[in-house]
Amino acid sequence: MLDLWLDNWTLWRDGLFTTIGLTASAIVLGFFLAVPIGVARSRATGVLGFLALGYVNVLRGLPMLVLLFLIYYGAGQFSGALRQAGLWWFFRDAYYCGLLALILNTAAYQAEIIRGSLDTISRAILETNAALNLTRWVAFRRVLLPIALSKALPALGNEVILLLKSTSLLAVITVFDLMGQARFIFSKTFDLSVYYVAAAHYLVVVLLIEWGVRWIEARTPWVAR
Repeated sequence: MLDLWLDNWTLWRDGLFTTIGLTASAIVLGFFLAVPIGVARSRATGVLGFLALGYVNVLRGLPMLVLLFLIYYGAGQFSGALRQAGLWWFFRDAYYCGLLALILNTAAYQAEIIRGSLDTISRAILETNAALNLTRWVAFRRVLLPIALSKALPALGNEVILLLKSTSLLAVITVFDLMGQARFIFSKTFDLSVYYVAAAHYLVVVLLIEWGVRWIEARTPWVAR
């Protein structure tokens, strides 16, 4: 296995960077989409609450691979309209389609994590905000959101790990992440040990993420309170 890594280390390096880049980009962009959806799930009623609920249920209900195929292969059905809208450059690229699928998927899960954290904030904190005459926006930005994110850290850490593993599905649409590079190297060598090397890379990254999340948790108030 060491020979497989040494002989193809540039491919493994590129695949690792692609996997980490996809995971980091999807988590960050998905978070900005998840916050308003999570707030709507926790606080909003009527049409806004219904739309947020619909998004979460649909995106969590769709298998990641199905969502990926719908975006990547489904976009080709509307290539004419996408060209007119100037969006074909995005949807014809497997990398961008894969990234979009990851963002939509993780946003749904992060939204539910944020909703759950907001719902656990004690009434005493809400009453304190009211007593201080804080506006809703200031109270949310300065008090509620930081507390909710602190409480959500363990679950968000798990979501990062799950999303990292989900990136391996992008290999089926020819994205050369870790799994994509593993498939390419296997096509040249026909050595199944390639997948042990790929698994070792994923394991190392997952352990580093776990360590990082625990380090942040130990220095963050409100966690598990």
